Amino acid sequence: MHYDWGLRAIKSVLVVAGNMKRAEPTLTEDSILMRALRDFNVPKIVEDDMPVFSGLLGDLFPGVVVERKRDMKFEDVIVQVALENKLGPEDEFILKIVQLGELMVVRHSVFIMGPPGCGKSSCFQILAKANKKDGRPTKIIDINPKAITSDEFYGFIVMATREWKDGIFA
Repeated sequence: MHYDWGLRAIKSVLVVAGNMKRAEPTLTEDSILMRALRDFNVPKIVEDDMPVFSGLLGDLFPGVVVERKRDMKFEDVIVQVALENKLGPEDEFILKIVQLGELMVVRHSVFIMGPPGCGKSSCFQILAKANKKDGRPTKIIDINPKAITSDEFYGFIVMATREWKDGIFA
């Protein structure tokens, strides 16, 4: 019930697949689509649902095995920034930072969820610092969503005029 499988999510997967096809024109369409579906959705799926999702991918793309494309140069920057911040560059932590960066390329907003102390803040802070070190300007602005109404945050339609008014999030 907490997954977004609407048209916007499908469009995002197709955008990712299109970028992959342009970057690697020799890969088959099956391989590209499977990798786009997997790499774009795995970061959003809770661990208990991973076997179901993996089974669905296996049914849709039988025999297709494609490794995740990795930018080792940027992963090295992430490791360096993590060490500078006295954090252990564990493989899972680095993967989550990379996945967050990949999601932010194709999404307008990303929610990072998890229990206290699991590394949510460290994940986005290390990503921002690594982006900056790699020459990609990144800005973090903390907003307390309870300080304003949801209309002020997201925007709303003025019913009298049918005019859209942007919120601060827009």
